[in-house]
Amino acid sequence: MFRNFYIVSLLVAIASVQMHGQYYDISFKKDVGPLALGVGMLTLGTILERNADPAVLEEINMLRVEDLNFLDRGATNNNSSTAQNISDIVLFSSVAYPFITFASSKCRANTGAIVVMTAEVGMLTLGVTNIFKGGVDRYRPFNYNPETDLEMKLGDDSRKSFISGHTSMVTALTFLTARIITDLHPDTKNKGVIWGAAITAPAILGYMRVRAGRHFPTDVIAGYAVGATIGYLIPEFHLVKNENVKISNAGVSGVKLSLNF
Repeated sequence: MFRNFYIVSLLVAIASVQMHGQYYDISFKKDVGPLALGVGMLTLGTILERNADPAVLEEINMLRVEDLNFLDRGATNNNSSTAQNISDIVLFSSVAYPFITFASSKCRANTGAIVVMTAEVGMLTLGVTNIFKGGVDRYRPFNYNPETDLEMKLGDDSRKSFISGHTSMVTALTFLTARIITDLHPDTKNKGVIWGAAITAPAILGYMRVRAGRHFPTDVIAGYAVGATIGYLIPEFHLVKNENVKISNAGVSGVKLSLNF
């Protein structure tokens, strides 16, 4: 019995594992489903997007602002290259958001889980986004604008307005990051600031996409909903509340184990 206890303690010490309060659990059994679903949806989305109907000039010429709902009509007059450039920069940098959490030792102790969750969130979000883009074939707002260049209107990206991929991905990653920080630091006094930033940042990005004339407000709202749902629920699926076991002072020299009841 004591031999088994010693072996377990030594393995924990070598791995420098620290479990106290809440942590994330990853395993083949737990993650094969989300990963397989992510790969499947990403594959389906890619197929649908690549086989989507191309833009047709006759259809574009028949587009009328009056046929849009009142919320989306204003987007047809937008064409800000600055807003588009800013939104692109934010999207490309968003993949690093979850890894900002590594500044915390508690987060570094969950490195494997954070990497896996980021992969799952990314694949699921991109997969769902592409399924919508390839299945809905909605023309972008700039197609309603007579001042838009014809080459742009007939481009491959012309009728992939729904949903906003920039918004869905950035929202998913900001929500994931906020959950990681607040899950692993449940006693932090900065929850309001953390979640305020996670909620506000993608909303501003969505506004930029509308200002750029690349998306309607409803595209952004739908993208936000998809990203928020995936980014919030994946950490929830992996979260373990471990109030009774505390392993501390982990290191090669030893380990301290205590049970709290």
